[in-house]
Amino acid sequence: TTAEGLELPESIGGDLYLRSLTTAEGLELPESIGGNLYLYNLTTAEGLELPESIGGDLYLRSLTTAEGLELPESIGGNLYLSSLTTAEGLELPESIGGGLDLYNLTTAEGLELPESIGGGLYLNNLTTAEKEELRKRYPNITIY
Repeated sequence: TTAEGLELPESIGGDLYLRSLTTAEGLELPESIGGNLYLYNLTTAEGLELPESIGGDLYLRSLTTAEGLELPESIGGNLYLSSLTTAEGLELPESIGGGLDLYNLTTAEGLELPESIGGGLYLNNLTTAEKEELRKRYPNITIY
């Protein structure tokens, strides 16, 4: 649940599971992770410095706000931000190789998407009208 005393290598070729970590305080992540990064239980990005590159998925499912969140320029797989309800302060990577999960977003206000998302964009709690507006702005992205 804490990163106190945790020393990680500069690079990890596969996955890094830190599912029970509740705070990023004292966490020093590798510069690159070739696979997935699991940070399921972080509710705030305070003190979180993500790697420059993540080859697989990035799981930040419990973040309730994007305040202070600095995402890598590129994520090779899916990006899970399931608990965000607003896009305020959210700056997405230039490239997302997989899908983007913004399941609980309640408004599209301020949402700026990358030109390319390899998978679908999941916006289950937006109105049909907001989804249609986004489809017009981003015709190359499949929106659910």
